[in-house]
Amino acid sequence: MAGKLPGPTDNDKLKQLSARTYKEQGVWFLNGYWDEMGASEAENVWKYVHKAQELDLQKGKEGNELDEMMGHRFLEVFSETMTVRELRERLTAKTQERPKFISLAHYLIIKYDLDYKVFVNASQGGNEKELREAQAKLDQVQAALKESEAKAAEAAAALREAQRSEAEAKKREAEAKASEAEAKVREAEAKAKEAEAMEREAEARAAQDELEAALAELKAQEDAYNNK
Repeated sequence: MAGKLPGPTDNDKLKQLSARTYKEQGVWFLNGYWDEMGASEAENVWKYVHKAQELDLQKGKEGNELDEMMGHRFLEVFSETMTVRELRERLTAKTQERPKFISLAHYLIIKYDLDYKVFVNASQGGNEKELREAQAKLDQVQAALKESEAKAAEAAAALREAQRSEAEAKKREAEAKASEAEAKVREAEAKAKEAEAMEREAEARAAQDELEAALAELKAQEDAYNNK
């Protein structure tokens, strides 16, 4: 990366810086403000770089600026209360220009309340070792985050499976209870029919006994008549 930005004015230099990749813009800031704030903010700046690359669906790592929709998402990710419009207004107040797209350099100027003229002319000292260390630290953090996200997703999947199994077991239990209740109803109905049948049988037998008794009496009367 060149030590100076080309351009006759500071606004031209800002345009040149904003045309560089997100990573190059971040490195420019860290180099220029390393002793003042770069060292303490290195991890955050790398997060800004990576998120901008992620949100830039067209150019990715080779991108340099975000449109309004992705700019809003970028600000939301980092819990910024300002909107893209407000960011532009603040930038205009500093630079007298209103860009259509938002570069990382634009965001850093507002985020850290930088004098953009000092920013674009900041000395690019040799902080390569520190930058590499900051990048390595961020890579470790991101790797740990991905691992925790994977474990969380695995745990969530296991929970969903357990809940599905529990729901299925409860469903089977409910079906079993329903079948048991239905069987008891059928059993009760069968017993009722059996009792009814036995009652009818008893009535039929009583009627038969009564008829047989009547026939026997008639026969006795006939025999008595015939024996006179």
